Amino acid sequence: MVDISTKLADVEFPNPFLVGSGPTSGNPQKIISAYKAGWGGVVLKTIGDSIVRKSVRPMYASLKRDKEIIAFENLELITEDPLETWDKYMRVIKSEVKIPIIASIMGGPDYSEWVKLARWVEDRGADIIELNFGCPHGEPERRTGAFIGQHADLVYKYTKEVVSSVSIPVIVKLTPNVTDITEIAKAARDAGAKGVTAINTVYGVIDVDIETAQPLPSVNGYSTYGGISGPAIKPIGLGAVSRIYNRLKPYGISGVGGIFDWKDAVQYIMMGANNVQVVTYTMLRGFEFVKEWKKSLEEFMTRKEYSTIQDMIGIASEKMKSYEYLEKVTRRRTTVDEEIESIRGEIYG
Repeated sequence: MVDISTKLADVEFPNPFLVGSGPTSGNPQKIISAYKAGWGGVVLKTIGDSIVRKSVRPMYASLKRDKEIIAFENLELITEDPLETWDKYMRVIKSEVKIPIIASIMGGPDYSEWVKLARWVEDRGADIIELNFGCPHGEPERRTGAFIGQHADLVYKYTKEVVSSVSIPVIVKLTPNVTDITEIAKAARDAGAKGVTAINTVYGVIDVDIETAQPLPSVNGYSTYGGISGPAIKPIGLGAVSRIYNRLKPYGISGVGGIFDWKDAVQYIMMGANNVQVVTYTMLRGFEFVKEWKKSLEEFMTRKEYSTIQDMIGIASEKMKSYEYLEKVTRRRTTVDEEIESIRGEIYG
């Protein structure tokens, strides 16, 4: 019998599938539904205080090919609910939900607000605190979110202040919009974080309507740069997780980005993630599919003779080498045309 439980930051999860921070973790009803469906944990929609404000509408747009979503954009900010409302939410959540709850928090430019929020969620029963240093839009202009996450010194400072103020584990959510994500992850680890979440959304523009010259999503005829998620960013997420794993192992990593089936999750685990977070796909499909994902994961592990999740963590990353190393082991040099023809055959048959 295989064991699909896993640990992150010394906290045990019954399975590696977590609902990530976003619209599907923004109130007790959704979180309870996720728990009943069989998810291994939930990351709350990011909680704030002084920086809470209303989000623009519409806030979503998608990029499709043959009706399949390949990328998704959001202009969403953190929760619109104040702490008073979350106080009520947490009472309901903790009374009904028996899986780990990770509280995502975001303060303003003053680190003391992060400390206040961290203590607040700890007092209300959070199992882990996730510092959201990754939001790419709306918040960096106010010197928070990805603004912090793009500076290793700030990540170290804010993380250290929070870690020294609470008794539960702290992890850091990373932005991919940096020069070297491993430097940021190292700063988080050195400051006492028990792990990182990689990655937050990628900064971009989802699409343009060429008939109207309108960038999307259109907010009364205008738009802004937003966070891209979905299958298109999975290669970026896998690369980030692998690089962090290979530099900092052993270290806790929660993998995020473009996870649309259980195989995507296994890829993240094999690249070094202890568990995975799913957001966009839960927005599109709800929560019930996790039952099939768990079944498929167990069947795969049985077939491949993996006894535990730990058996798979990082095994693909061990095969990631430098370009110079690949030059030494290359056996045959194909032409560019040969490689292109091979790719064409895979696509068009």
